[in-house]
Amino acid sequence: MVFSSNLFVFLFLPLFLAAYYLTPGRWRNWTILLGSYLFYAWWRPDFLLLFVAITLWNYVFALAIQKYREHPRCFYWLVVGVAGDLAALGYFKYTNFGVDSISALMVSVGLNPFYLETIILPLGISFYTFQALAYLVDVYRGDAKPTRSFINFAAFISFFPQLIAGPILRYRNLERQFEKRTHSMELFSLGASRFLLGFIKKVLIADSIAPVAAYLMAAPEPGFVDSVFAVVLSTLQLYFDFSGYSDMAIGLGMMMGFKFQENFNQPFVCQSVTEFWQRWHITLSQWLRDYLYRPLKKTLNWPMAAATFSTLTLAGLWHGADLAFVLWGAAIGGMMVLERRLGWVTTMSTPYSLFRNYRAQAFLWFIWPLFLAGNIPDAWRMMSGLLGLNGLGSLNNLALYVSPMTLFFCLVAFVWERSAAFYNKRFYLGLDESNVFQDVSSWRVPILWCGFALAVTRLSAESFSPFLYFQF
Repeated sequence: MVFSSNLFVFLFLPLFLAAYYLTPGRWRNWTILLGSYLFYAWWRPDFLLLFVAITLWNYVFALAIQKYREHPRCFYWLVVGVAGDLAALGYFKYTNFGVDSISALMVSVGLNPFYLETIILPLGISFYTFQALAYLVDVYRGDAKPTRSFINFAAFISFFPQLIAGPILRYRNLERQFEKRTHSMELFSLGASRFLLGFIKKVLIADSIAPVAAYLMAAPEPGFVDSVFAVVLSTLQLYFDFSGYSDMAIGLGMMMGFKFQENFNQPFVCQSVTEFWQRWHITLSQWLRDYLYRPLKKTLNWPMAAATFSTLTLAGLWHGADLAFVLWGAAIGGMMVLERRLGWVTTMSTPYSLFRNYRAQAFLWFIWPLFLAGNIPDAWRMMSGLLGLNGLGSLNNLALYVSPMTLFFCLVAFVWERSAAFYNKRFYLGLDESNVFQDVSSWRVPILWCGFALAVTRLSAESFSPFLYFQF
């Protein structure tokens, strides 16, 4: 079950919200927990057992860390707790990658390879594992106290609005909201509008771009023009797909009285790669900063360059078990180090420069194939096109395979992204409630409902498309 499906929009969500608001206030976390478990089990009931086991594991170890806080044994409880989380993540996400890498190495030296049955990746494991890790570390540092309520903690870990693809939440920021939160028609309406916005982004824009992006990315020997359009449209598809999910998650949270952190802040207006990383998937970049970069730099006294490069390389590995993702993260980390050396680092208050924006975008567009393709051969095929190694190319055949409506939404996506960059200085100065692409004031509501109706029509005519970040 996914947000962008008729089953979720017209059956699960209305029934869940009805049950939630009919439940007495002190029992509503139970409703969240049971609804979230049902949502997750709809995909694979057997993996729900793993989910519950990880939840129980972190609940117990957090209490043990608190109990032995003044004892040297406290650190060992943290190590074992973190190791258990990483072992589960490593087994399901990276075992096949490791076996394939070792087998390839064995073949290269003339030995017979060995094989392992493909391990299915549980949905959302990268996200809920990171939330659990942050909880243990926060308790160990004293930044949060472990909750005695298993229901509250389990509801937090399993909270279905952000369970599959974030934003990555921290219990210390939501603890009070799980204990007591305010419900109002204003907040519910704002959440519903935000959900509609995300639904439009996903179904009407991202899914409409997908056929064009897939066609161009599959070109056997793409020329320069083909490669540029392939990378730009695929990046826009990824952005509207993932930011659409985040908008829906934030909106669903509001409808239940929760306030989540924003996950995107107009990333394409960035003037440096460093700033891009601060605007794209914000909750992940902040998680890596607080739980990986700062310990490496401050606790282990690593140089800034080494800590930055290592953190971003591991960020690439987090996204996918393939060398292409590792190289993508390493490229971003290397450029961030270089920017600091050259004085190119910008912030959200840096005066805007079109040159700096396109300089950063040119680098990002060149390395995006590593992320978009997810493997070295396909990525290099597209990157060679960007380098002009296959000639200039053309888009002559595109009209034969793509409908005018699809091309129209490709144009909408491009105009939306560029308008966000240049329509108003407020977009560049940081998160702003007056942002026309996130503000859902009264006069925009009819527009959202019209867009939602059109998106539902499209969804009914075609099967739903899973969110791209589900595979991570």
